[in-house]
Amino acid sequence: MIKKILVVDDSIVMSKAIKIILEKAGFDVFTEPDGAKVLDTVKKNKIDSVILDLMMPGISGKDVLKMLKSDPETKMVPVLLLTARIDVLRWDADFKIAESSMQKPFDNHELVSEIKRLVGN
Repeated sequence: MIKKILVVDDSIVMSKAIKIILEKAGFDVFTEPDGAKVLDTVKKNKIDSVILDLMMPGISGKDVLKMLKSDPETKMVPVLLLTARIDVLRWDADFKIAESSMQKPFDNHELVSEIKRLVGN
C-alpha cells in the first residue's frame, strides 16, 4: 500500500521540491500552504505522516503540531518538523511531542529515509 504524506510549508518552492523527492521514492504526496486545512486534509485523506514547517505566517507550525496531537483522530500520525532554526527545537518543550525533526537545508536521502522510518515502510 502506498503511504500518504502531507507537506505543510508556506514556501511553494520547498513544498514542490519535497513532493518531487517523495513521489520519486514511491509516496503519494499532498501539500498545504499553511495550517488552516491540515486537520481536515489528514482526516479526509488518511495521511500516514506529516512534514511540518515551523515558521509559517498565520497558524504557526507549533500550533498545527498541537492541533494534530490533541485530536483523537490524528494524534497517532507521525510528524516530522522541518525548520531552518533547529535551535528552537532544543529550548521549546512543545516540540518534543513531534516524532522527528530535520534542519533545512536537508539531504534528500535522509528525508526519504526518515519518512520511511516514520511510516514503517
